[in-house]
Amino acid sequence: MLNIAVEWELLEESPMKGMKFLRENNARTRYLSLEECQRLIASCIAPHIRALVTVALHSGMRLGEILNLRRHDLDFASGFILVRDSKNGESRHVPMDATLAALFRAYPHRLGTDLVFSSSSGGHIVDVRTGFQNACKRAGLTDLHFHDLRHTFASQFVMAGGDLYILKEILGHKSITMTQRYAHLSPTYKIKAIDRMNTLWAGATPQTNPSEVLSESSSVTAVSQPAYADRPVPAQPRHDAGLRI
Repeated sequence: MLNIAVEWELLEESPMKGMKFLRENNARTRYLSLEECQRLIASCIAPHIRALVTVALHSGMRLGEILNLRRHDLDFASGFILVRDSKNGESRHVPMDATLAALFRAYPHRLGTDLVFSSSSGGHIVDVRTGFQNACKRAGLTDLHFHDLRHTFASQFVMAGGDLYILKEILGHKSITMTQRYAHLSPTYKIKAIDRMNTLWAGATPQTNPSEVLSESSSVTAVSQPAYADRPVPAQPRHDAGLRI
């Protein structure tokens, strides 16, 4: 409001200028179980809503990224989807599983547009929320946003043993910190990492026998110290204070 007052020339300068706000913790990790995912897809009546929900659950893409997909962004030969208009400003490649490949091949292509999902006029689809919320009601799911489908993909990926750094690349996160919000969903993640190290060390051939590293002959203990006390002390060289050079 103060910035608008400056813009309208009601104030010369905002008293809030230069003030930094506290960082807001608005992280949301609502995700669905696999059974709930199937129930949601089955509850989508409109074909385009069912397709959008399926793509989000199987790829982790944002709604805007899905709606901006074009036919030439689908590389069936390599099995990747090219996301050009990413939130962080960088393009990325998202793996295309068998479900998505079959969906994209079978989805009807509207003449006059290169968009994968388009409206009846050939432009971008505008209203997705109404159809999505109706599907949620029919599936008996509450407090669910479309963006939660992205969280669902990430959560199921990690719980299936997926690597966090691979997930970071799939989701297009700038920092691994954003991806680590899903790490707690896999309590065995670190254990599996240690198991891999155990396997690595088990295959290595030891060069020396650990029992030979500290042999009895080279050890000095409190019990063996008296033996050294019985030895004569070597005579020290005598220094004459009146020695002349």
